[in-house]
Amino acid sequence: MGQNVYIAGNCAELGNWLPASAVGPGSCPNYPTWTVKVSLPAGQSIQFKAIKKDGNGNVVWEGGSNRTYTVPASGTGSVTWTWVN
Repeated sequence: MGQNVYIAGNCAELGNWLPASAVGPGSCPNYPTWTVKVSLPAGQSIQFKAIKKDGNGNVVWEGGSNRTYTVPASGTGSVTWTWVN
């Protein structure tokens, strides 16, 4: 409660790992499932993590290794995962 979910990653579209530039906040019509939409260049391989930010600017990074994804060459792609502490 009181936190928003963002996505940070290794490309400009995901803020180059800077929490202040991360994409979001996500929407949460079906808690605890969050949705964050972002446009990425076709075919790009990325690394990313979810972060939680509260109203005071405190940031909590998802645990574990960086997540990886390769954007489809055309159309729309999506990624679904569970938060790792």
